[in-house]
Amino acid sequence: MVTKTNRYSTEFKLNTVKMILEEGRVASQVARDLGMPEKTLYGWISQYKSDPKHPFVGSGYLKPDAQATRDLERENRELKEELEILKKAPAHRKPRPEVRYPFIYDHRFNYSVQRMCRVFQVYRSGYYAWVKCPTSERTYRRMNLTRRIHHIFLASRRLYGSPKIMRVLRDEGVRVGQKTVARIMRENGLKSRTVRKYKATTNSKHNQPVDDNVLNQTFTAERPNQVWMSDITYVWTAEGWLYVASIMDLFTRKIVGWKADSRMTKELVMSALDDAYEREKPADGVLHHSDRGSQYASNEYQARLKKYKMKGSMSRKGNGYDNACIESFHSVIKRELIHVETYKTRKRAHKDIWEYIEIWYNRLRIHSSIGYKTPVQFQSMYCNNVNQKAS
Repeated sequence: MVTKTNRYSTEFKLNTVKMILEEGRVASQVARDLGMPEKTLYGWISQYKSDPKHPFVGSGYLKPDAQATRDLERENRELKEELEILKKAPAHRKPRPEVRYPFIYDHRFNYSVQRMCRVFQVYRSGYYAWVKCPTSERTYRRMNLTRRIHHIFLASRRLYGSPKIMRVLRDEGVRVGQKTVARIMRENGLKSRTVRKYKATTNSKHNQPVDDNVLNQTFTAERPNQVWMSDITYVWTAEGWLYVASIMDLFTRKIVGWKADSRMTKELVMSALDDAYEREKPADGVLHHSDRGSQYASNEYQARLKKYKMKGSMSRKGNGYDNACIESFHSVIKRELIHVETYKTRKRAHKDIWEYIEIWYNRLRIHSSIGYKTPVQFQSMYCNNVNQKAS
């Protein structure tokens, strides 16, 4: 059995108490007449006697100072809620109402519709009309496109801009222009997270012999493992610098070998070369291009190139464009990973770099220079074409 609990207004309480105190009625009898506990009635009498002017705080009336405090708390709470709404949807403040309505609808259980409409400066009548109106086919297509763009953007580690997202969509059979993708990204606050920082890693002030610039800025190749390009980049951690030596295949743009260490030594670049050779097992005659750094010009490194029957090529002194492709990769990894993270240890940095190169860059990230394919995908396509021609 459920008993209903009576709720009494301030006016009811005042009239009841005054009837007892001013008219001399017996409290116990009044309680029986009203069908309420005597204890409750005596509590009202005690409250009234303690403060006859404002006896029932919390029963619909507050003291002036308490009311002011409550009003201030309410205003602060509303302001905080409005700031939360704007923080969650900064890109929805200016676009047309049809863009803001979906946000209001999706968050209607978290915030009041009235407040969200006020924040976004739209009429509630317009929002409710939008809710009641059946979704048009065009609106439905745009909603699906927006969801897919969100998914691609997040899957790209929040790195892809509108050109690459457009290419991914077109590969999926979606006919869409870059301006449309860019507009949807802007309206939904999807912005690529990249930064730029630089530090010199090449020490060309040495007396060791250097190779001629055989490559001569011919940044094209006809097959995998025809031209390899090498360079060194760096990562700052709380433990100090971590240096990364990488080797790229010019044809596929794949990182075929890499190593990282706390010192920028000839052993570091030799380990990267060994890694690349063991992975790819290239035929004789690979053109190996690098800068004039002392590590690459060392006798030991040159001997390793001869062992693998590779031909050496080095950039001209002070000309960064001669090694542009591999330097472009290091610029990308800096923008997309190294300078958007803060590393406490070299071990953690090494782990993230491994994941970036082996999983993201080589196998998932599309490259404009190879027809918006991934390096592994592009290499596989080449091998399949060769096998088909051979058969």
